[in-house]
Amino acid sequence: MATPTVSPDLNELRGFCVAADLGSLGRAAVRLHVSQPSLSKRLASLEAKAGARLLERSARGVALTPAGRRLYRHARPLLEAADQVAEVMVGIKETGTV
Repeated sequence: MATPTVSPDLNELRGFCVAADLGSLGRAAVRLHVSQPSLSKRLASLEAKAGARLLERSARGVALTPAGRRLYRHARPLLEAADQVAEVMVGIKETGTV
């Protein structure tokens, strides 16, 4: 198996998944506590790394493209695992456990 040449940023993936979940860049930006232009830049960077459009944008919001659905299936579990790692790190910090 070839080594990936691009490595997405977790913030890019989170922005992508939240936008897909909510169907709106504006609502996703509010949820993530970032500006909509900042979220758009994250998504543009992710799409450039993927080499494909991941979200179809319209006046009614956003929807996953076929490439976006493929990425979403892998990104969502990765983000859930990253959240669990963050929780473990908080627990370690609070207890001082090494």
